[in-house]
Amino acid sequence: MRWSRIFPAIITVLLVFAGVPPITAHGADQTCGPEDACILDGGSYHAKIPAGWNGESPLPVLTYFHGYGQTGRTVMAMKALTKAAEDAGALIIAPNGIDKAWSVRGAPPNKRDEIAFAAAMIADVARRWPIDRSRLWISGFSLGASMAWDIACLAGDRYAGFFPVSGSFWRPHPVTCPSGPVTMIHVHGRGDKVMPLEGRTIRGQWRQGDVFESFEILRSHNHCKLPDVESTGPRGLLCKEWNHCDGGSRLALCLYDGGHAAPKDWYPRAFEWLDRVAKAKSAG
Repeated sequence: MRWSRIFPAIITVLLVFAGVPPITAHGADQTCGPEDACILDGGSYHAKIPAGWNGESPLPVLTYFHGYGQTGRTVMAMKALTKAAEDAGALIIAPNGIDKAWSVRGAPPNKRDEIAFAAAMIADVARRWPIDRSRLWISGFSLGASMAWDIACLAGDRYAGFFPVSGSFWRPHPVTCPSGPVTMIHVHGRGDKVMPLEGRTIRGQWRQGDVFESFEILRSHNHCKLPDVESTGPRGLLCKEWNHCDGGSRLALCLYDGGHAAPKDWYPRAFEWLDRVAKAKSAG
C-alpha cells in the first residue's frame, strides 16, 4: 500500500484519539475545511465545524456569502462571525463565488445559477456531515448579502432564517417572490457609500436596489402587519420588527450610524434574534 493512502489514515486515527472529529465525517471521501475547499460540481466552499462537536449530533448550518472581490477564506478569517457561529454550535459554510463575485439578479456577473448552486452545496454538506435541516441559516456581506436576498425571495422556504449585512435586491426589484414566507433580520449603515440605502448605479448600466423598497417587498410577501416592536442599541442602532407575519415568520430592519460594515457585536445579536424567533414559532 502506498504512503499516499496510509498517511491520511494515520492522521485520521490521531485526530480521533485526540478528540477532534475529522473534517470528512459522515461518509465524505475528500478532506476539506477552512483552508482547503470542498469541491463539488459547479463550485467550491470552505467549512468549519464547531469545536467540541461530538461527531454525531446534527449540526445547524450557517452559509455565509462573501463580499465582492473576496473568497470563502475571507469569511473564515472573520473572527466576530466565526466566534458567534461557534457559540451557536453551527457549522460555517463559506462558498466561493466565480471570479470572486456572485451572479445576483440584476448585478453585472451572470456566470452561474446561484440558487441551484446553493441547493447543491447544502446537499453536498449533508453528504459530509449530519445537519439539522430545521436550522439552516443564510447570511452574507455586500454583494453576498444580495445573494442572501435572492435566495430568500426564490427559495426562502428551504431555510430557517436570513441575516444579510449591507446589501439587498438589485434593480429591477422583483415583483413577487415564489418562495414561502421568510424570516430575516437585515442591518445597514446609514452612511454606507458602497451600497447606499437607496442604491447607486454601477458603470452606468447596473443599479443596486433600494433597501426600503426591498424590505417592503418582503413585508408584503409575508403579509406582515405594521411593525410592533422597536429596539435601540449602540451607535444609533434602531431596529423595527414585524412579528405578525404568515407562517410565524418575522422581519426586522436595523439601521445604525456606520458605513459599509456590520456594527460591533452584530453577529451574536443576529443569532440571538433568530433563536428567539424559532422559540416563539415552536411555542405558538
